[in-house]
Amino acid sequence: MINESIEQLSAWLDAPLYEQGVLLYEKLILPTPAGSTFVLGMLKAGADDYNRQILHTALSSLHEQLGERLLLQQASYPQPLVDALEDGKRLMDERTILKERLRMAYNGGTREGDELRTWSFRILDIGDELTMIYGRRHFFAEHGYLPDESEPVVRSAQALLTRRNTLRTFVSRYKKRLVAAGTEPERLKCQTLLAQYHSELFQIQQQLDTLTPTDDAISR
Repeated sequence: MINESIEQLSAWLDAPLYEQGVLLYEKLILPTPAGSTFVLGMLKAGADDYNRQILHTALSSLHEQLGERLLLQQASYPQPLVDALEDGKRLMDERTILKERLRMAYNGGTREGDELRTWSFRILDIGDELTMIYGRRHFFAEHGYLPDESEPVVRSAQALLTRRNTLRTFVSRYKKRLVAAGTEPERLKCQTLLAQYHSELFQIQQQLDTLTPTDDAISR
């Protein structure tokens, strides 16, 4: 899942331990067109300055790419999912506060009591609620609609326009990167992403073209 991969990459970029980075390369990059068994073998041979630079460049590039994909994905979220994810942020903050209260109570010698039980049960409840919220996000990412909807979400013209403009930005960005690409893997990555963005951009424009003037005001 994109979010999990981004979290793993962010954690590694904050503390780039070489061996963990090689495992991430093997897990996240090797199965993709940008992956290379030759590069993986070279990375596994040892951590010299050159290999460290190759590894950091590969993982930071993937981190950036996944971040852009996440932005595109989020632009398509229906409002109920957006609201649920906002609730999820508040729930995580609440859980953090409750865990800190429990830690302070334990450090202070308190091991029992109604208040501690209330906090503990609430932490468990929050975990269940978060599982449901992020499960819905995963379902939408896989299917394009929420599990409690009978058919895929029909997006408004405004949502389609927002996504189209985001795609156009990425197309422009990666055209420039393709021109500046200095290696074949970099060119391949740019070409692959450009093909994906162009394909979705075409689909989005087709959806916009089918909307009637009464659906929303559409400005090209």
